Amino acid sequence: MISKRMMNKSNTVIHTPSKIITLLACLLFIFSACSLTPDNPKGAYLKPIPTTTFTPSHSISLSPLPTTQPLSDSALVTRIVQSMSLDQKLGQMVIVEFYGATVNGDLTQMIQHNQVSGVLIENKNGNAQSRGQLVSLIQGMQKQAPIPLFITTDFEGGVVNELRQITSERTSEQAIGASGNPTVAYNAGHSAAADLTGLGLNVNFMPIVDVLTNPNNPGLPMRTFGSDPTLVTNMGRAYLKGLTDGGVIGCLKHFPGLGSANLDPHLALPTMNRSLATLNAIDLVPYRTMIKEGVVPMVMVTHILNPQLDTKLPTSLSPNVVTGLLRKQLNFKGVIISDTLWMGGISNTYSLAQAAVLAVQAGTDLLLGPRGLADAQHMIYGLHQAVMNGQISQAQIDASVTRILEMKLHYKIIPHDKALQLVRNAASPGSQGNMERSAAGSVGDVDVRRTVSQHYSLH
Repeated sequence: MISKRMMNKSNTVIHTPSKIITLLACLLFIFSACSLTPDNPKGAYLKPIPTTTFTPSHSISLSPLPTTQPLSDSALVTRIVQSMSLDQKLGQMVIVEFYGATVNGDLTQMIQHNQVSGVLIENKNGNAQSRGQLVSLIQGMQKQAPIPLFITTDFEGGVVNELRQITSERTSEQAIGASGNPTVAYNAGHSAAADLTGLGLNVNFMPIVDVLTNPNNPGLPMRTFGSDPTLVTNMGRAYLKGLTDGGVIGCLKHFPGLGSANLDPHLALPTMNRSLATLNAIDLVPYRTMIKEGVVPMVMVTHILNPQLDTKLPTSLSPNVVTGLLRKQLNFKGVIISDTLWMGGISNTYSLAQAAVLAVQAGTDLLLGPRGLADAQHMIYGLHQAVMNGQISQAQIDASVTRILEMKLHYKIIPHDKALQLVRNAASPGSQGNMERSAAGSVGDVDVRRTVSQHYSLH
Protein backbone atom coordinates (compact mmCIF):
# COMPACT_ATOMS: atom_id res chain seq x y z
CA MET A 1 0.00 0.00 0.00
CA ILE A 2 2.76 2.38 0.94
CA SER A 3 4.77 1.64 -2.18
CA LYS A 4 1.72 2.08 -4.35
CA ARG A 5 0.85 5.47 -2.90
CA MET A 6 4.46 6.51 -3.26
CA MET A 7 4.26 5.47 -6.88
CA ASN A 8 1.18 7.67 -7.31
CA LYS A 9 2.92 10.52 -5.61
CA SER A 10 5.89 9.92 -7.76
CA ASN A 11 3.64 10.03 -10.83
CA THR A 12 2.10 13.25 -9.60
CA VAL A 13 5.48 14.84 -9.12
CA ILE A 14 6.52 13.74 -12.55
CA HIS A 15 3.42 14.95 -14.46
CA THR A 16 2.37 18.08 -12.59
CA PRO A 17 5.15 20.32 -14.01
CA SER A 18 4.18 19.26 -17.52
CA LYS A 19 0.58 20.32 -17.02
CA ILE A 20 1.68 23.60 -15.49
CA ILE A 21 3.98 24.32 -18.41
CA THR A 22 1.19 23.59 -20.91
CA LEU A 23 -1.19 25.85 -19.00
CA LEU A 24 1.35 28.66 -18.87
CA ALA A 25 1.96 28.37 -22.61
CA CYS A 26 -1.73 28.70 -23.33
CA LEU A 27 -2.00 31.77 -21.12
CA LEU A 28 1.00 33.37 -22.78
CA PHE A 29 -0.51 32.75 -26.24
CA ILE A 30 -3.82 34.29 -25.20
CA PHE A 31 -2.16 37.38 -23.73
CA SER A 32 0.16 37.76 -26.67
CA ALA A 33 -2.74 37.40 -29.08
CA CYS A 34 -4.56 40.13 -27.22
CA SER A 35 -1.57 42.38 -27.65
CA LEU A 36 -1.31 41.70 -31.42
CA THR A 37 -4.49 43.49 -32.45
CA PRO A 38 -5.11 46.55 -34.59
CA ASP A 39 -5.36 48.52 -31.30
CA ASN A 40 -1.67 47.80 -30.70
CA PRO A 41 0.09 49.42 -33.62
CA LYS A 42 3.49 48.35 -32.29
CA GLY A 43 2.78 44.71 -32.77
CA ALA A 44 2.27 42.79 -36.02
CA TYR A 45 -1.41 42.30 -36.83
CA LEU A 46 -2.32 38.64 -37.21
CA LYS A 47 -5.68 38.60 -38.86
CA PRO A 48 -7.72 35.77 -37.36
CA ILE A 49 -9.35 33.26 -39.65
CA PRO A 50 -13.09 33.43 -39.05
CA THR A 51 -14.67 30.13 -38.15
CA THR A 52 -18.20 31.41 -37.67
CA THR A 53 -20.42 33.97 -39.27
CA PHE A 54 -19.66 37.44 -37.97
CA THR A 55 -21.68 40.61 -37.84
CA PRO A 56 -19.74 43.57 -39.23
CA SER A 57 -19.74 46.88 -37.41
CA HIS A 58 -20.79 48.71 -40.61
CA SER A 59 -23.30 47.86 -43.33
CA ILE A 60 -22.11 46.13 -46.52
CA SER A 61 -23.97 46.57 -49.77
CA LEU A 62 -24.92 43.23 -51.26
CA SER A 63 -26.13 44.70 -54.57
CA PRO A 64 -24.43 43.26 -57.70
CA LEU A 65 -21.50 45.09 -59.25
CA PRO A 66 -22.54 47.48 -62.03
CA THR A 67 -22.31 46.01 -65.52
CA THR A 68 -22.07 47.84 -68.83
CA GLN A 69 -25.34 47.77 -70.73
CA PRO A 70 -25.02 46.58 -74.35
CA LEU A 71 -25.10 49.45 -76.82
CA SER A 72 -28.09 49.72 -79.12
CA ASP A 73 -27.56 49.83 -82.87
CA SER A 74 -28.28 53.55 -82.79
CA ALA A 75 -25.73 54.15 -80.04
CA LEU A 76 -23.12 52.09 -81.86
CA VAL A 77 -23.61 54.08 -85.05
CA THR A 78 -23.46 57.37 -83.16
CA ARG A 79 -20.09 56.45 -81.71
CA ILE A 80 -18.76 55.30 -85.06
CA VAL A 81 -19.85 58.52 -86.76
CA GLN A 82 -18.29 60.59 -83.97
CA SER A 83 -14.97 58.83 -84.59
CA MET A 84 -14.87 59.48 -88.34
CA SER A 85 -13.04 62.24 -90.18
CA LEU A 86 -14.94 64.39 -92.67
CA ASP A 87 -13.59 62.56 -95.70
CA GLN A 88 -14.39 59.18 -94.17
CA LYS A 89 -17.98 60.37 -93.77
CA LEU A 90 -18.10 61.69 -97.32
CA GLY A 91 -16.73 58.38 -98.60
CA GLN A 92 -19.64 56.61 -96.90
CA MET A 93 -22.02 58.77 -98.95
CA VAL A 94 -20.68 57.54 -102.29
CA ILE A 95 -21.28 54.37 -104.33
CA VAL A 96 -18.79 53.94 -107.17
CA GLU A 97 -18.54 52.13 -110.44
CA PHE A 98 -15.28 50.45 -111.43
CA TYR A 99 -13.81 48.67 -114.42
CA GLY A 100 -12.73 45.08 -114.71
CA ALA A 101 -13.29 41.72 -113.09
CA THR A 102 -10.65 41.80 -110.33
CA VAL A 103 -9.56 43.98 -107.44
CA ASN A 104 -7.09 46.36 -109.04
CA GLY A 105 -5.12 49.34 -107.72
CA ASP A 106 -7.80 51.95 -108.45
CA LEU A 107 -10.48 49.88 -106.76
CA THR A 108 -8.24 49.30 -103.74
CA GLN A 109 -7.63 53.05 -103.50
CA MET A 110 -11.35 53.80 -103.50
CA ILE A 111 -12.15 51.12 -100.92
CA GLN A 112 -9.25 51.46 -98.50
CA HIS A 113 -8.30 55.11 -98.73
CA ASN A 114 -11.47 56.91 -99.85
CA GLN A 115 -13.57 54.43 -97.84
CA VAL A 116 -16.47 54.52 -100.28
CA SER A 117 -19.78 53.17 -99.06
CA GLY A 118 -20.18 50.63 -101.81
CA VAL A 119 -19.85 49.63 -105.43
CA LEU A 120 -22.23 49.20 -108.35
CA ILE A 121 -21.82 45.93 -110.25
CA GLU A 122 -22.39 46.56 -113.96
CA ASN A 123 -22.15 44.15 -116.86
CA LYS A 124 -20.94 46.83 -119.27
CA ASN A 125 -17.99 47.57 -116.95
CA GLY A 126 -16.85 43.95 -117.09
CA ASN A 127 -17.61 43.31 -113.41
CA ALA A 128 -19.73 40.15 -113.69
CA GLN A 129 -18.24 37.58 -116.07
CA SER A 130 -18.71 34.29 -114.24
CA ARG A 131 -20.01 33.05 -110.91
CA GLY A 132 -16.63 32.15 -109.47
CA GLN A 133 -15.07 35.38 -110.68
CA LEU A 134 -17.79 37.58 -109.16
CA VAL A 135 -17.80 35.76 -105.81
CA SER A 136 -14.02 36.09 -105.60
CA LEU A 137 -14.18 39.78 -106.58
CA ILE A 138 -16.80 40.61 -103.95
CA GLN A 139 -14.98 38.69 -101.22
CA GLY A 140 -11.77 40.51 -102.11
CA MET A 141 -13.48 43.91 -101.93
CA GLN A 142 -15.14 43.20 -98.60
CA LYS A 143 -11.85 41.95 -97.15
CA GLN A 144 -10.25 45.32 -97.93
CA ALA A 145 -13.09 47.51 -96.67
CA PRO A 146 -12.68 49.26 -93.28
CA ILE A 147 -16.49 49.41 -93.14
CA PRO A 148 -18.31 46.60 -95.02
CA LEU A 149 -19.58 47.63 -98.44
CA PHE A 150 -22.92 47.94 -100.13
CA ILE A 151 -22.58 45.61 -103.14
CA THR A 152 -25.33 46.92 -105.40
CA THR A 153 -26.76 46.24 -108.83
CA ASP A 154 -29.81 46.59 -111.06
CA PHE A 155 -31.08 43.01 -110.98
CA GLU A 156 -34.44 43.64 -112.58
CA GLY A 157 -35.66 41.39 -115.37
CA GLY A 158 -36.38 41.63 -119.04
CA VAL A 159 -34.23 44.37 -120.59
CA VAL A 160 -32.19 45.31 -117.50
CA ASN A 161 -30.20 42.58 -115.78
CA GLU A 162 -26.59 43.33 -114.89
CA LEU A 163 -25.95 39.69 -113.90
CA ARG A 164 -27.29 38.20 -117.11
CA GLN A 165 -24.04 36.34 -117.91
CA ILE A 166 -24.24 34.52 -114.58
CA THR A 167 -27.93 34.07 -113.78
CA SER A 168 -29.36 34.05 -117.33
CA GLU A 169 -32.68 35.78 -118.08
CA ARG A 170 -35.30 36.84 -115.55
CA THR A 171 -39.00 37.60 -115.89
CA SER A 172 -39.70 41.25 -116.66
CA GLU A 173 -41.70 43.53 -114.38
CA GLN A 174 -44.24 43.87 -117.17
CA ALA A 175 -44.86 40.11 -117.20
CA ILE A 176 -45.02 39.97 -113.39
CA GLY A 177 -47.56 42.79 -113.32
CA ALA A 178 -49.64 41.16 -116.05
CA SER A 179 -50.14 38.15 -113.80
CA GLY A 180 -52.12 40.34 -111.39
CA ASN A 181 -50.89 38.07 -108.59
CA PRO A 182 -48.77 39.55 -105.77
CA THR A 183 -47.48 36.04 -104.97
CA VAL A 184 -45.76 36.01 -108.35
CA ALA A 185 -44.09 39.31 -107.47
CA TYR A 186 -43.09 38.04 -104.02
CA ASN A 187 -41.53 34.92 -105.50
CA ALA A 188 -39.66 37.00 -108.06
CA GLY A 189 -38.23 39.19 -105.31
CA HIS A 190 -37.34 36.26 -103.09
CA SER A 191 -35.71 34.41 -105.99
CA ALA A 192 -33.70 37.52 -106.84
CA ALA A 193 -32.52 37.76 -103.23
CA ALA A 194 -31.37 34.13 -103.26
CA ASP A 195 -29.34 34.73 -106.42
CA LEU A 196 -27.85 37.93 -105.07
CA THR A 197 -26.90 36.69 -101.61
CA GLY A 198 -25.40 33.57 -103.15
CA LEU A 199 -23.00 35.82 -105.06
CA GLY A 200 -22.32 38.22 -102.20
CA LEU A 201 -24.51 41.15 -103.26
CA ASN A 202 -26.70 42.87 -100.68
CA VAL A 203 -28.60 45.68 -102.49
CA ASN A 204 -30.96 45.48 -105.47
CA PHE A 205 -32.23 48.73 -106.96
CA MET A 206 -35.73 47.31 -107.21
CA PRO A 207 -38.71 47.37 -107.28
CA ILE A 208 -39.58 49.90 -109.95
CA VAL A 209 -42.87 51.48 -108.88
CA ASP A 210 -43.33 53.90 -111.76
CA VAL A 211 -46.95 54.02 -112.89
CA LEU A 212 -46.79 53.77 -116.69
CA THR A 213 -49.03 56.56 -117.98
CA ASN A 214 -47.05 56.93 -121.22
CA PRO A 215 -47.04 53.53 -122.97
CA ASN A 216 -44.32 54.79 -125.35
CA ASN A 217 -41.99 55.75 -122.51
CA PRO A 218 -38.47 55.17 -123.92
CA GLY A 219 -36.78 54.74 -120.54
CA LEU A 220 -39.05 52.02 -119.18
CA PRO A 221 -39.44 49.24 -121.77
CA MET A 222 -40.97 46.23 -119.99
CA ARG A 223 -39.76 47.74 -116.70
CA THR A 224 -43.02 48.60 -114.93
CA PHE A 225 -45.72 46.50 -113.29
CA GLY A 226 -48.46 48.44 -115.07
CA SER A 227 -50.51 51.62 -115.39
CA ASP A 228 -52.78 51.24 -112.36
CA PRO A 229 -51.45 52.78 -109.11
CA THR A 230 -53.05 50.13 -106.92
CA LEU A 231 -51.66 47.26 -108.99
CA VAL A 232 -48.20 48.80 -109.00
CA THR A 233 -48.38 49.31 -105.23
CA ASN A 234 -49.45 45.73 -104.53
CA MET A 235 -46.85 44.25 -106.86
CA GLY A 236 -44.11 46.54 -105.62
CA ARG A 237 -44.88 45.76 -101.99
CA ALA A 238 -44.83 42.02 -102.63
CA TYR A 239 -41.57 42.15 -104.59
CA LEU A 240 -39.95 44.29 -101.89
CA LYS A 241 -41.07 41.89 -99.18
CA GLY A 242 -39.54 39.01 -101.15
CA LEU A 243 -36.22 40.85 -101.30
CA THR A 244 -36.37 41.79 -97.61
CA ASP A 245 -37.25 38.27 -96.48
CA GLY A 246 -34.31 37.03 -98.55
CA GLY A 247 -31.89 39.37 -96.77
CA VAL A 248 -31.42 41.95 -99.53
CA ILE A 249 -32.01 45.70 -99.28
CA GLY A 250 -34.61 46.92 -101.78
CA CYS A 251 -35.05 50.41 -103.19
CA LEU A 252 -38.17 52.04 -104.63
CA LYS A 253 -37.52 53.94 -107.86
CA HIS A 254 -37.83 56.32 -109.73
CA PHE A 255 -39.16 59.05 -107.40
CA PRO A 256 -41.28 61.12 -107.92
CA GLY A 257 -42.37 59.03 -110.89
CA LEU A 258 -40.96 58.46 -114.36
CA GLY A 259 -44.04 56.84 -115.87
CA SER A 260 -45.17 59.75 -118.04
CA ALA A 261 -41.73 60.68 -119.43
CA ASN A 262 -41.16 61.03 -123.15
CA LEU A 263 -37.36 61.08 -122.88
CA ASP A 264 -34.87 58.65 -121.34
CA PRO A 265 -33.01 60.54 -118.55
CA HIS A 266 -29.89 58.54 -119.44
CA LEU A 267 -29.76 60.72 -122.54
CA ALA A 268 -31.44 64.02 -121.66
CA LEU A 269 -33.58 65.66 -118.99
CA PRO A 270 -37.30 64.91 -119.43
CA THR A 271 -39.76 67.72 -118.73
CA MET A 272 -42.95 66.48 -117.07
CA ASN A 273 -45.40 69.22 -116.19
CA ARG A 274 -47.53 67.32 -113.66
CA SER A 275 -49.37 68.99 -110.80
CA LEU A 276 -48.96 67.85 -107.23
CA ALA A 277 -52.60 66.77 -107.27
CA THR A 278 -51.94 64.49 -110.26
CA LEU A 279 -48.79 63.13 -108.66
CA ASN A 280 -50.66 62.40 -105.43
CA ALA A 281 -53.44 60.61 -107.31
CA ILE A 282 -51.13 58.49 -109.48
CA ASP A 283 -47.33 58.59 -109.26
CA LEU A 284 -46.91 58.95 -105.51
CA VAL A 285 -49.44 56.31 -104.48
CA PRO A 286 -46.91 53.43 -104.20
CA TYR A 287 -44.45 55.60 -102.27
CA ARG A 288 -47.00 57.10 -99.90
CA THR A 289 -48.59 53.72 -99.16
CA MET A 290 -45.42 51.73 -98.51
CA ILE A 291 -43.62 54.52 -96.64
CA LYS A 292 -46.62 54.79 -94.33
CA GLU A 293 -46.45 51.01 -93.79
CA GLY A 294 -42.80 51.36 -92.73
CA VAL A 295 -41.41 48.77 -95.16
CA VAL A 296 -39.18 50.96 -97.35
CA PRO A 297 -35.44 51.09 -96.57
CA MET A 298 -34.38 53.26 -99.51
CA VAL A 299 -35.82 55.50 -102.24
CA MET A 300 -34.05 56.55 -105.46
CA VAL A 301 -34.75 60.03 -106.82
CA THR A 302 -34.58 60.40 -110.60
CA HIS A 303 -33.78 63.22 -113.00
CA ILE A 304 -36.90 65.04 -114.21
CA LEU A 305 -37.70 68.71 -114.64
CA ASN A 306 -41.16 69.38 -113.28
CA PRO A 307 -41.84 73.14 -113.21
CA GLN A 308 -44.72 72.62 -110.80
CA LEU A 309 -42.30 71.21 -108.24
CA ASP A 310 -39.21 73.28 -109.05
CA THR A 311 -38.88 75.75 -111.91
CA LYS A 312 -35.09 75.48 -112.18
CA LEU A 313 -33.62 72.33 -110.66
CA PRO A 314 -34.12 68.69 -111.70
CA THR A 315 -35.98 66.62 -109.12
CA SER A 316 -32.79 64.83 -108.03
CA LEU A 317 -31.13 68.16 -107.16
CA SER A 318 -34.18 69.95 -105.79
CA PRO A 319 -34.69 70.60 -102.05
CA ASN A 320 -38.40 71.04 -102.84
CA VAL A 321 -38.58 67.44 -104.02
CA VAL A 322 -35.98 65.56 -101.95
CA THR A 323 -36.54 67.24 -98.59
CA GLY A 324 -39.88 69.02 -99.03
CA LEU A 325 -41.85 66.26 -100.75
CA LEU A 326 -40.13 62.97 -99.91
CA ARG A 327 -38.66 63.65 -96.48
CA LYS A 328 -41.28 66.00 -95.02
CA GLN A 329 -44.60 65.50 -96.80
CA LEU A 330 -44.28 61.72 -97.20
CA ASN A 331 -42.39 61.45 -93.90
CA PHE A 332 -39.72 59.12 -95.26
CA LYS A 333 -37.13 58.24 -92.58
CA GLY A 334 -34.86 55.94 -94.59
CA VAL A 335 -31.96 56.44 -96.97
CA ILE A 336 -32.43 58.67 -100.02
CA ILE A 337 -30.18 57.84 -102.96
CA SER A 338 -29.68 59.73 -106.21
CA ASP A 339 -30.06 58.10 -109.57
CA THR A 340 -26.72 57.95 -111.38
CA LEU A 341 -25.29 61.44 -111.68
CA TRP A 342 -23.37 60.75 -114.88
CA MET A 343 -26.67 60.30 -116.75
CA GLY A 344 -27.25 62.83 -119.52
CA GLY A 345 -30.19 64.38 -117.69
CA ILE A 346 -27.63 65.77 -115.22
CA SER A 347 -24.19 65.62 -116.84
CA ASN A 348 -25.35 67.65 -119.86
CA THR A 349 -25.60 70.61 -117.50
CA TYR A 350 -23.59 69.94 -114.34
CA SER A 351 -20.16 68.55 -113.52
CA LEU A 352 -20.06 65.52 -111.26
CA ALA A 353 -18.90 67.55 -108.26
CA GLN A 354 -21.52 70.26 -108.87
CA ALA A 355 -24.26 67.65 -109.11
CA ALA A 356 -23.07 65.90 -105.95
CA VAL A 357 -23.06 69.13 -103.94
CA LEU A 358 -26.52 70.11 -105.19
CA ALA A 359 -27.90 66.63 -104.49
CA VAL A 360 -26.62 66.65 -100.92
CA GLN A 361 -27.87 70.19 -100.40
CA ALA A 362 -31.26 68.95 -101.59
CA GLY A 363 -31.23 66.27 -98.85
CA THR A 364 -29.78 63.21 -100.59
CA ASP A 365 -27.87 60.75 -98.38
CA LEU A 366 -26.20 58.43 -100.87
CA LEU A 367 -24.78 59.28 -104.29
CA LEU A 368 -24.48 57.15 -107.40
CA GLY A 369 -22.26 58.37 -110.19
CA PRO A 370 -18.48 58.19 -109.92
CA ARG A 371 -17.00 55.93 -112.59
CA GLY A 372 -13.52 55.04 -111.43
CA LEU A 373 -10.94 56.56 -109.10
CA ALA A 374 -10.67 60.03 -110.65
CA ASP A 375 -14.45 60.58 -110.55
CA ALA A 376 -14.69 59.32 -106.97
CA GLN A 377 -11.96 61.58 -105.67
CA HIS A 378 -13.28 64.53 -107.64
CA MET A 379 -16.71 64.05 -106.11
CA ILE A 380 -15.38 63.69 -102.55
CA TYR A 381 -13.16 66.73 -103.01
CA GLY A 382 -16.10 68.81 -104.25
CA LEU A 383 -18.20 67.76 -101.28
CA HIS A 384 -15.32 68.46 -98.89
CA GLN A 385 -14.94 71.98 -100.23
CA ALA A 386 -18.70 72.58 -99.94
CA VAL A 387 -18.60 71.62 -96.25
CA MET A 388 -15.53 73.74 -95.61
CA ASN A 389 -17.09 76.85 -97.15
CA GLY A 390 -20.41 76.37 -95.40
CA GLN A 391 -22.55 75.27 -98.37
CA ILE A 392 -23.28 71.99 -96.59
CA SER A 393 -23.42 71.67 -92.81
CA GLN A 394 -21.49 69.10 -90.79
CA ALA A 395 -24.77 68.24 -89.06
CA GLN A 396 -26.37 67.28 -92.39
CA ILE A 397 -23.40 65.07 -93.29
CA ASP A 398 -23.60 63.37 -89.88
CA ALA A 399 -27.34 62.77 -90.28
CA SER A 400 -26.86 61.17 -93.70
CA VAL A 401 -23.98 58.95 -92.60
CA THR A 402 -25.96 57.90 -89.53
CA ARG A 403 -28.88 56.75 -91.72
CA ILE A 404 -26.49 54.89 -94.05
CA LEU A 405 -24.64 53.06 -91.27
CA GLU A 406 -27.86 52.25 -89.41
CA MET A 407 -29.15 50.58 -92.56
CA LYS A 408 -25.90 48.64 -92.95
CA LEU A 409 -26.14 47.49 -89.35
CA HIS A 410 -29.88 46.70 -89.51
CA TYR A 411 -29.40 44.50 -92.58
CA LYS A 412 -26.27 42.90 -91.08
CA ILE A 413 -23.98 44.25 -93.78
CA ILE A 414 -22.03 45.46 -90.77
CA PRO A 415 -22.16 42.55 -88.30
CA HIS A 416 -22.73 43.57 -84.68
CA ASP A 417 -19.26 42.35 -83.67
CA LYS A 418 -17.71 44.46 -86.43
CA ALA A 419 -19.56 47.53 -85.18
CA LEU A 420 -18.25 46.90 -81.66
CA GLN A 421 -14.75 46.54 -83.09
CA LEU A 422 -15.06 49.88 -84.90
CA VAL A 423 -16.13 51.53 -81.65
CA ARG A 424 -13.25 49.93 -79.73
CA ASN A 425 -10.77 50.98 -82.40
CA ALA A 426 -12.03 54.54 -82.22
CA ALA A 427 -11.56 54.59 -78.44
CA SER A 428 -8.14 52.91 -78.44
CA PRO A 429 -5.03 54.91 -77.49
CA GLY A 430 -3.41 56.58 -80.47
CA SER A 431 -6.58 56.66 -82.57
CA GLN A 432 -6.89 60.42 -81.95
CA GLY A 433 -10.66 60.20 -82.02
CA ASN A 434 -10.78 58.93 -85.60
CA MET A 435 -11.82 55.51 -86.75
CA GLU A 436 -8.71 53.47 -87.50
CA ARG A 437 -7.97 52.86 -91.14
CA SER A 438 -6.66 49.67 -92.61
CA ALA A 439 -3.04 48.72 -92.16
CA ALA A 440 -2.39 49.37 -95.84
CA GLY A 441 -2.17 53.10 -95.18
CA SER A 442 -4.43 56.09 -94.91
CA VAL A 443 -5.42 59.21 -96.72
CA GLY A 444 -6.59 62.05 -94.51
CA ASP A 445 -8.62 65.10 -95.48
CA VAL A 446 -5.57 67.03 -96.71
CA ASP A 447 -4.22 63.98 -98.54
CA VAL A 448 -7.44 63.56 -100.50
CA ARG A 449 -7.25 67.14 -101.69
CA ARG A 450 -3.60 66.71 -102.64
CA THR A 451 -4.28 63.43 -104.44
CA VAL A 452 -7.07 65.00 -106.48
CA SER A 453 -5.00 68.04 -107.43
CA GLN A 454 -2.09 65.79 -108.41
CA HIS A 455 -4.36 63.65 -110.58
CA TYR A 456 -5.84 66.58 -112.44
CA SER A 457 -2.45 68.20 -112.95
CA LEU A 458 -1.32 65.06 -114.78
CA HIS A 459 -4.16 65.02 -117.30
